[in-house]
Amino acid sequence: METLPSMWRTELLHPLFVHFPIVLLIFATLALLVVRLNIFPNHKRSIRTAGLIMLFPGVILAWISVYTGTLADGVVAREICDPTVLEDHERFAFLTSYLFSAAAVIELTDLLFKRKMWFTRIRKMLVVFVLILQLGGMATVGYVGHLGAKLVYQQSAAVYQPSEDCSEFE
Repeated sequence: METLPSMWRTELLHPLFVHFPIVLLIFATLALLVVRLNIFPNHKRSIRTAGLIMLFPGVILAWISVYTGTLADGVVAREICDPTVLEDHERFAFLTSYLFSAAAVIELTDLLFKRKMWFTRIRKMLVVFVLILQLGGMATVGYVGHLGAKLVYQQSAAVYQPSEDCSEFE
C-alpha cells in the first residue's frame, strides 16, 4: 500500500504564494487607473493610498512566487510532457515581476520627490509610463496564469495521481 505524499512538498509552495500577488497587483492597477482617470475625484487620495498599499506587497509576493516557482521547476520539469510551457510560464513570470517592480520604484520615487521642482517637470510623463507598465503587467499576469493552468490541468504538474483503486486513502 502506497502512502500519500506530504502537502508540504517543494513544488506546492509555489501555488501557496502565487495567488496573493495576482489579486494584489490586478487591484492595485485598477485602483491607480481609477486615480489617473479621475473617476472619483473626491476619493482620489484614499484610492491612491489603497492602490499603493496593494502594489508594494504585491511586488514582494510576486518575487517570492518567482523564487518558489524556480524551486518547483526542478521537480516539475521532469514530470511534464511539454517543457516549453514551463519555460514560457517562467519567462513571463519574470517579465511580470519586472514590470510591476519598475512601476513600484517609480511610484516610490513619486512619493519621495513629489514636491521637488525638478521632479514636477517629469511627473506627468512618469505617471503615463507607470500606467503603461502596470497595464502591461496586468496583461502578463493573465498570460502567466493561463500558462500555469495549462501546466496543472493539462500536464498535471505537481499533482499527485492516486492509484487506480485509491488504496493509499484507506
